Amino acid sequence: MQTGNTISGGTVVVIGIDGGGTKTVAVLADSNGRELARSVGAGANLQTVGAGVVRERIGSLIGNLLSSTMGAVKVRGLAVSLAGVDRPADIPVATEAILGAIADLTAEGQSSPDASADGGEGVDARGLVWELPGGLPIVTNDAVAALAAGASTLDGVVVIAGTGSIAFGVCNGVRARAGGWGSILGDEGSGYALGYGALRAVCRAHDGRAPATSLTGAVLAHVGASTPSDLIGIVSAQTWGVAETAGIAPVVVRDAEAGDAVASGLVDEAAAELVASARAVIDTLPFERSRDLPIVLAGGLWPASARLRDGFASRLSEHVPHARPSVSAHEPVEGAVWLARREAGLLPPGEGG
Repeated sequence: MQTGNTISGGTVVVIGIDGGGTKTVAVLADSNGRELARSVGAGANLQTVGAGVVRERIGSLIGNLLSSTMGAVKVRGLAVSLAGVDRPADIPVATEAILGAIADLTAEGQSSPDASADGGEGVDARGLVWELPGGLPIVTNDAVAALAAGASTLDGVVVIAGTGSIAFGVCNGVRARAGGWGSILGDEGSGYALGYGALRAVCRAHDGRAPATSLTGAVLAHVGASTPSDLIGIVSAQTWGVAETAGIAPVVVRDAEAGDAVASGLVDEAAAELVASARAVIDTLPFERSRDLPIVLAGGLWPASARLRDGFASRLSEHVPHARPSVSAHEPVEGAVWLARREAGLLPPGEGG
């Protein structure tokens, strides 16, 4: 999906991309951060889909964005925040994939990231020029962009609960994270965890090993199954993956809000796990314990579940009385745009925190 208007020549632009487990959003913005064009595609978790697919999907999104440009448009910054970029070794892998995506665009007639506006090298027929600082994109974990979006700075704490989950924080340049281990090793409190918990609850209830739950009918209807036994074939199919399991999370949230004890227990467990991740980050960083500490809540689960929000806030306040959690009013991709502008030196003085 792509939206936007034709962009005239001479415009200085940046590109911000946020790639999660379910979808990837790319935005072309002017030097002030105003959105000019947008493109949305499939998820780009580095660990789940691999570098080759990341290259393909990011390249497609950038190509969509740049198709709306005309004339000597100058791309001054590119920031890509991806789920699954969790270790230092992941950065060069993801960076190579993104540079490969740009190279693919170059082969199709668009310019390279180290092109010179004066020399004309790498300038395509429309005059498109890449002027990335050092010729490289910024590549980060998606939590960094989520924090930047919610706090308009790189100082604070963000807790993401979407397809996956992670807590991340920065204080005086020191970084800490907890969670974000992926669906097999962790992602507690995530949409995947809720979906997986619901599937197990349905199977256990069917066996008589656990209480009956309204999740049985709701989950079966959601996945198009007639009986719990049908779930074996459904979840074993090659078309079933992390995103499909996480897609059951809204069912859990809905049944929890309706009062189902099993669904409520799953949401409460998610809140407790997310608090544990947040506490681990807060305790690691040198925040002043006497001042209010804003906690950015990002990801689709937070706005969807009042029970999750309330449970998280009450549990966290028992250990961190000055914490002030709130659902981010901004998309993570806005944080990626902010990071691109920051790297390009386009932020107003005092906003590069």
